Amino acid sequence: MLVSAAVADRRRINRFAGFLAPDVQATVLDITPGSDLLARALAPRVRSVVRLVGADSCEAQAPRISQEQGDPLKLPFPDETFALVTCGPSFHHLASPQRVVSEMERVCRLGGRVGLEDIVGSEQEVRARYQNRLEKLRDRSHPGYLRLSDLISIFGHSGLTVRRVETLELLREFNEWLSGARPSPRRVELILRLLSGAQEADLSGLGIRISDDTVEFSQHLAWICAEKPQ
Repeated sequence: MLVSAAVADRRRINRFAGFLAPDVQATVLDITPGSDLLARALAPRVRSVVRLVGADSCEAQAPRISQEQGDPLKLPFPDETFALVTCGPSFHHLASPQRVVSEMERVCRLGGRVGLEDIVGSEQEVRARYQNRLEKLRDRSHPGYLRLSDLISIFGHSGLTVRRVETLELLREFNEWLSGARPSPRRVELILRLLSGAQEADLSGLGIRISDDTVEFSQHLAWICAEKPQ
C-alpha cells in the first residue's frame, strides 16, 4: 500500500505517538497496514514494539521493533499480551473494523490502551457521500471512510472506554492526493469538475480551495485513545 506524503508526515505521526503517552516500559503492538512509521515513532518511547505484517512483507528491521506475520482479524497473540495496541491512518482499509478492534482489545492488557489514527468522513450524510464518491473515483478499492461517531461506537461495543479524542485537519494537494492511485484521465477530469462544483456551497465539507495552478482541500483526522477496563 503506497502511503502519500501528507499521510506519512513524520511530525504528525510523532505527535500522535505523544498523544498516546505510552509508558516507557510498555510492550506495543502496531497493526498499521502498509507502513512502519507509527511503529518507528513509538519505538524510542517504549520497551519494545511488535509490528504486524503480511506474508509478503520485506521491510527492513529497526531498533526495538520486531515483526510478526498475521491477520488483524485473528491476531496471533494470547489474550492480554500488550500494554498498548495501535493502528495508523489506513485503518479504514481493513475489513470488518468491529472485529479488528475487538481483536485489538483482546490482546490488550487490563488497564492498557488501544490507540487509533484515521481519516474520518463527515457526520453529515450528504457530505459523507460526496467525500466517498471522490475517493472511489480516485481509487476503486477505497472502502469508504468511517465517521468519528462510528469509531467511538465500535470502541464501545468492544468493551473499551474512550479516554481522549482529538481531531485535526489534514491538508491535501490534488496531485499528492492522486499519487499511487493512478486514476484514468477521464476520472481525473470528473473529480476536478466535482471539486469545482462543490467549492462554493462547500457540499463536500472539505474546504476546497482552487487557484490557477493547484487544488487544495482538507480532510479530517481523528485520534482516539481508549482504555481496557481492569
